[in-house]
Amino acid sequence: MNRKLSAVFIIVILSITSVIIIKKRNDQEEKRLKQEAKTELTSLPKFNFQDILGKSFTHANLAKDKPIVVVHFGNFCPYCHEEAKIMSHYSEEYKDFQLLYVTKDEMDNINIFMNKHKLRDKLNLTILRYENNEFEEAFGSRSLPCVFIFDKHQKFVQHFDGAVTARTLIKYTRAANLK
Repeated sequence: MNRKLSAVFIIVILSITSVIIIKKRNDQEEKRLKQEAKTELTSLPKFNFQDILGKSFTHANLAKDKPIVVVHFGNFCPYCHEEAKIMSHYSEEYKDFQLLYVTKDEMDNINIFMNKHKLRDKLNLTILRYENNEFEEAFGSRSLPCVFIFDKHQKFVQHFDGAVTARTLIKYTRAANLK
């Protein structure tokens, strides 16, 4: 009986150790990939999403000579709701921007999110969807929310993973509008 108990104990310890090692390696790899994506992103990446009518929307559809803010969101994400409140409240700050709200959500959830924050009424925005990992592959971020800011020449200005304060967001969007 003691032998069996000892064997089970050893197997459990080895399993836990293996899981910890694998998790640590995965975390390091994800951190490395995020770092690579951040350092490589110097301009708006090429992308291919769908608008709410299901039509293809790429970087070629963007307005010329307008700064761009890309917001990756999900209706289930409480921080995304906070971000939307900021952008809705300070909508005047974004009147000269092209805003892209990008999500994997289904249309029902998109409509709930947009209606809750009255984003369609206040902002010049385009809602885009993707099915697989197109956003992550193009922009190099899986975070919700995450915000990318580009100047009117589509050059990278700033990237935020997670919630950001209104003051910080406005500071960088104003800087993008001046370039």
